[in-house]
Amino acid sequence: MKTKHEEAQLALPSIILASASPRRAELLGRAGFHFEVVVSKQREPHRRPASVAIELWPVCLAMYKARSVAAQIGDQAKKGPTGVCPVVIGADTIVVLGTRIINKARHVGEARAILQSLSGNIHRVITGVVVLRGDQTEMFTAVATCRMRRLDGQVLSAYLKSGLWRGKAGAYGIQDQADPMVELLDGEMSTVMGLPMERLTRLLARRRAGRLNDDGGQARRLRSTAARARRLLGPKAKIMT
Repeated sequence: MKTKHEEAQLALPSIILASASPRRAELLGRAGFHFEVVVSKQREPHRRPASVAIELWPVCLAMYKARSVAAQIGDQAKKGPTGVCPVVIGADTIVVLGTRIINKARHVGEARAILQSLSGNIHRVITGVVVLRGDQTEMFTAVATCRMRRLDGQVLSAYLKSGLWRGKAGAYGIQDQADPMVELLDGEMSTVMGLPMERLTRLLARRRAGRLNDDGGQARRLRSTAARARRLLGPKAKIMT
């Protein structure tokens, strides 16, 4: 016989993380959520259209990932095994230096050039998050401000040799070293790591996706962000209320 707690857990929607990032999976798991990782099989666009604002580009890429995975899992996206529609989470992170978007480095030479450009400079890290549930969509962006200390040749060479730059926007991970080369000036550490957990946890709580907390007044701000992104992503992007 199931306890009331077990019955309540069965009534909650399952969570699918549409990301191959081990850091996002670590953050979601550390927060106590049970989820499955499903990676999009589609190649995401790399070039930002001039009509899309830099601040909206990560949420557009997150939408692309989430929709691709929702299409892959097909009928499960409409009705999960518990009889409750699962939640699909997509996320994307970019590093912005001035007005220049810095993507993931494709090789060590590119990583070196990226780190040299960031060395000694303040930059922004913007993470876009999209949460799909059936035909409902909710989205937001979170911004953190960081400063990379000035890297001397020895530190730079050691970091490049470590391979820790691979697969990361800006060619660095703020969590990678005991003596961090990047300082968080404003915003959440989890935003820099790729999944803004404070806002996401409240959003999932409102959707009853594993936690029950107060929304904290996010709905109005999320509706504003969603309205802007919806103009770019089409009429299928509906706002959860």
